[in-house]
Amino acid sequence: MLVGRVAELRELHEAAARTAAERRGWVGLVGGEPGIGKTRLAAACAARLAADGFRTAWVTCPEDRGAPPFWVWGQLLDQLGAGAALRGETVAADPELARFLLFEAVSAAVRDAAASRPLLLVMDDVQWADPGSRRLLGVIRGALATLPVVALGTYRDTEPAADALCAEVGPDRHLVLGGLAPDELAAAVAMATGSAVPDALQAGLHARTAGNPYFAAETVRLLRAEGRLDASAWRPAEPLPGTVRAVLERRLARLPAPDAELLRVAALLGDELDPPLLAEVTGQTLAAVAAVLATAGAARVVSRDRFAHPLVREVLDAQLRPEERARVHARAGALLAGRYRAGSAGPAAAARHLLAAAQLGGETGAAVEFARLAAADAVLRLGYEDAVRLLSAALAVAGHDSGRGELLCALGEAALAAGDPDLARTAYAEAAGLARRAGSAELLAAAALGVTGGQGGFEVDLRDPDRVPMLTEALEAQPGGDSSARAALLGRLSLALAFTEAAPERREALSAEAVAMARRLCDPAVLTAALAARSDAVSGPDHVAERRAAAAEIIQLARAGGDRAGELLGRRLLVVALAEAGEWSAVDAEISSYARLAGDLAQPRLTWYVPLWRGTRALMRGDLAIADECARELGELAGRAGSVNARLLGLVQRFVRTVSEGHAGSHADEPAGDFAAIVSLIPDDPQAAGCAHALLHAHRGQLAEARADLDRMMAAKMPRDGEWLPKYAQVAVAAVLAGHRSAAELAYQRLEPYARQCAVEGILAGSWGSVAAHLGLLARYLGRAGDADAHFARAAELDAAAGAAMAARTREWAGAGPAGADPAPDDLALFRLDGEVWTLRYAGRTVRLRDSKGLRDLAVLLSRPGEQTHVSELAGAAGLPAADVGPVADRRALAAYRERLRRIDAELDAADAGAEALNREREALLAELAAATGLGGQPRMAGSATERMRKAVTYRIRHAIARIADAHPELGRHLLVSVRTGTWCGYAPERRVDWRR
Repeated sequence: MLVGRVAELRELHEAAARTAAERRGWVGLVGGEPGIGKTRLAAACAARLAADGFRTAWVTCPEDRGAPPFWVWGQLLDQLGAGAALRGETVAADPELARFLLFEAVSAAVRDAAASRPLLLVMDDVQWADPGSRRLLGVIRGALATLPVVALGTYRDTEPAADALCAEVGPDRHLVLGGLAPDELAAAVAMATGSAVPDALQAGLHARTAGNPYFAAETVRLLRAEGRLDASAWRPAEPLPGTVRAVLERRLARLPAPDAELLRVAALLGDELDPPLLAEVTGQTLAAVAAVLATAGAARVVSRDRFAHPLVREVLDAQLRPEERARVHARAGALLAGRYRAGSAGPAAAARHLLAAAQLGGETGAAVEFARLAAADAVLRLGYEDAVRLLSAALAVAGHDSGRGELLCALGEAALAAGDPDLARTAYAEAAGLARRAGSAELLAAAALGVTGGQGGFEVDLRDPDRVPMLTEALEAQPGGDSSARAALLGRLSLALAFTEAAPERREALSAEAVAMARRLCDPAVLTAALAARSDAVSGPDHVAERRAAAAEIIQLARAGGDRAGELLGRRLLVVALAEAGEWSAVDAEISSYARLAGDLAQPRLTWYVPLWRGTRALMRGDLAIADECARELGELAGRAGSVNARLLGLVQRFVRTVSEGHAGSHADEPAGDFAAIVSLIPDDPQAAGCAHALLHAHRGQLAEARADLDRMMAAKMPRDGEWLPKYAQVAVAAVLAGHRSAAELAYQRLEPYARQCAVEGILAGSWGSVAAHLGLLARYLGRAGDADAHFARAAELDAAAGAAMAARTREWAGAGPAGADPAPDDLALFRLDGEVWTLRYAGRTVRLRDSKGLRDLAVLLSRPGEQTHVSELAGAAGLPAADVGPVADRRALAAYRERLRRIDAELDAADAGAEALNREREALLAELAAATGLGGQPRMAGSATERMRKAVTYRIRHAIARIADAHPELGRHLLVSVRTGTWCGYAPERRVDWRR
């Protein structure tokens, strides 16, 4: 029976009951100091829920670090009959992906366990759970939103990391227990000890223990043992012990010395009692150990297979002298090592004791050996943080023997997997120093690969200035002949040379050698990395077919090895190669394949590519609403993934869209701001900056600046990489807009061999359309009409397959030139719908806008200049009966409005100053009169279908004109003065405009 905690128990129980009723779970934490009653509250809650039909699994987290990773969840799942979920093999080369798959398997097991009845998972003393188990608890929290599962943890809020634990778990409910009231404390102590607390002692007991029931109960047990509990023997002058530890020390001092000595050894061995191990360590018989434990149980020192309270173990453990500790740790470590070699135990427990012995001056060889074994086991179990801890401890005792370099590289790889790149870099740097001093080519290769992305990494930090020198040094140190290390270094160096002054031919040669060597070695992992590096090295337009084949081979290798991250890498490369080849139906199919595979993983760092690609394809089709939604989703996933690349490519997509829709001139600040952000996120690439600057200046009409940009571009050398085609596509448009003939000649010469390809930004962050369209634009500008026609004919086919908006752009270029260009006559006026995009041209300027009803209304009016069109036709409701229900304003109100207007006019005539308020009132009254009257100043009927249509059509036409004015101010002004709205609408321009549709 629980004494006190009535409100807390009610809160937990009622919340859990709602969980069962609504099938919505939650994670809760109950905190407090040791002995405050956290475990009792959790147990009482579990008992009530069991009576309500909940299934319960309970685990007490061990304080010692001898348990394997995720041991806590292993215990819970075993109780649910689902332990296989944690022990199943997770096939994934990527550490983060492997851990995600493990977490998904555990979440699925919990979901299955809660399918038939609500579930309660209790983790007692969760502050001692391993990092992986705590992180998994935080992940499970998200899965509980639709499951009848309660996960309840207790923790000590006195621990230094208590706040970090709460932040990591993110509990839905959080209780922190304080002390019991005096009467509650007395009742709890009486129930725990079987002894009533004398009235004379109650106040002092409560004051000294601050209402902590365990502290108070142990104090009463001590007083009873010392004969000081009953009222007649109580002497207030004798002080009570100041802390619960002091109480326990005095209580434990009453045990027989041999028993206390054995219990101290048991405390050092761990939270759970292991009588066989205890007997072997102490040299006693198993029967003698059992007898001591039975006596300790009667004294409430131990309870079944563990100590009665963690504080008891802590006090006993602290009583061992350093030399005793070293001896016990060494003996226990040796015995547990024997169990490991016999196959009856894992390496973690032996590592814990052997490391502790080494830290106290004992032998280090076995400690380092088992730390390495335990760390490797932790990595296999995806407990990367445990591996970091073990390897760090091994390095602390290992000194500078010959195996230190390998330990450092193992630590670096574990740190990368655990998400600590700074620690990884430090470890690899030290390993490289050791390799240089020892002349170890193998160790230097491992350190160089590690510091540039990890042993199996593909991404290289291109902002790291040391990447190329270190990889070059390691490669030059390798012996001749084929080796996995040499092949890996060749491929990694080809990646690292990107955005450097190295000749592209060097990157190509290095990557080709890496692929050839990997094939000779028949090493799938090395070959996958080499093919990926090769694809990056030959990212230009001359190697589309080769990259397409490499991507297909990467996919095949990854699927054979069960490497989902590798398969996604291959599909990512394939999407880009297909887009460059203009095979858009295949691109869409491949995006769908990638989305299905990545969707199963639900990892933001892998899934953000999908909205990026779908957004680009939507823009090419003119599906602007879908493009907006994709942009929103991309921004959200980029934030969750913490990906600089995702943010960068999102800005690139917006830049391409702004320019393509003809807004680069009317919204000058937006593309310029995006461009500045793009430049800040990429390594130094002056050519990319120059091309974009030229294009922006040209669109803004800053032609001198655009020509100067183009002059600089012509003098620079642009590497023929993946950005080469989109750069020259920008140069082509800028040259035509700015009237730079020599730049146009150069662009035409450069682009002509690639007429069948498409200019794709980044990894399909955007597309400038077919190269053929740009060649047509250039040819017409250069006066080569026949060539222009041929190019536009080819472009029409390629861009029609790309999407309606891209096809419309190409048709516009074929007839009028790019937005803002002058090849077409200034009096050409265009108001045409292609798919969901309107192309509007007026006064020599072209813009594009998303489709709307207002734009469709304007198209009708512009096709009937000088005519009147009834709103019912525009609203699609011609012939509807007009069911008037009365005027908007009655005649008396209208008369009052007009009388007030006359007075205001008179006051304005007489006013010398202060007329601002009168003018505002006058404008408001005029607006009211306009809304309330129709033809001839007669009252407008409020409830008629005609009135409702008039309001709707007027609003959408005005809104459409406002949108046009925002993108094309001159056209907006023209429409504002030429279009009339009302029951009858019309277009009456001051001068004739021949609109093409």
